[in-house]
Formats: sequence, structure tokens, C-alpha cells
Amino acid sequence: MPDTGQLRHPLAVRQILRHAHTLLSAAGDEESLSLEALLTRAADRLPLEDRPDLDPPTLAWAVAEAAAQLLACVRTPIRPQDPHLTYCLQALDRLPRTARIGLLTAAVRRTDPDQAGSLDGTSPLAPTRRFVPDGPAPAGRRTAGRCPCECNSEGFCGGCGHAGCGGRR
Repeated sequence: MPDTGQLRHPLAVRQILRHAHTLLSAAGDEESLSLEALLTRAADRLPLEDRPDLDPPTLAWAVAEAAAQLLACVRTPIRPQDPHLTYCLQALDRLPRTARIGLLTAAVRRTDPDQAGSLDGTSPLAPTRRFVPDGPAPAGRRTAGRCPCECNSEGFCGGCGHAGCGGRR
């Protein structure tokens, strides 16, 4: 998943997402709630004992962080201060209600400190391991040498399938 940066208020973001999930799940099918309004309403319902250090600008920042976490679940890398955040949330509003509930569930899991920021429990920045077999390459992977066509000179030849292939066929 794309990284949305280090959360400034991880507990508040997680609680906002959980409250938003509860609100959307409890809402009827005929009630249309935008995700932006849902996150704002969820932030207003944070218990007072959980937000002694959250003044209104900080609470607004936590709502923006929650929105960025939602967008990260659909692989849209966006920062809380991005001016297009509201527009991207409006695009998610066109999804069916069940899909939006699923996105909120994924965002809650993503912000769970026990999960280290991802759905499968691994760090999103953990390196991926690539399997490289030992021994000679199979017959299908062997190369016959440099490609004789134009793509070696950064042009497109049409013979090997793509431009600028580097000359292997």
C-alpha cells in the first residue's frame, strides 16, 4: 500500500475511522452520507477524554489524515494537506455503500498499531523478496542475443513487442 506519511495523531485517526464505520453501517440504504461528512461527524463524536490535546485545527488535521488513510486503501497516494483530498473522497462516494463500509474496515485495520500499518501485518515499507532460481535459465527464458531491430536505437520496431526494449529478443 502506498505510504501516507507518519500519522501525527494515530489514536484519533483510528477512532475517527471506527466511528465513521459504525455510522455508515448503522445508516439506512436510502440515507446517502458523503465520506467527508461522515468523517467530520465521527470526529465530532470523539470522547472528550480522548481529545484533550486536539484543538479544532488539530482535529481537522486528524480528519484529513483519516481521509488519506481511506484513499491509501484504494492505492491513491495522497497526503492530508493535498488540495485534491476532498475531490478524491467525492470519487469514493460514488461507490456502493457496502464497498465504502469495506474501505472503512480496511482503513481501520491499516491504522491498527498491532498490524504495523498494513492489512497483512507486515510493514508497508518492508522489502519484497524475489525468487531467483539457481542454475541455468529454462529454455523459454534464454536469450538468443541482441535484437536486430530498431528498438536497439530507442525506436519502435514492432517486431519484439515494445519500444526501447534494450535489444533482447
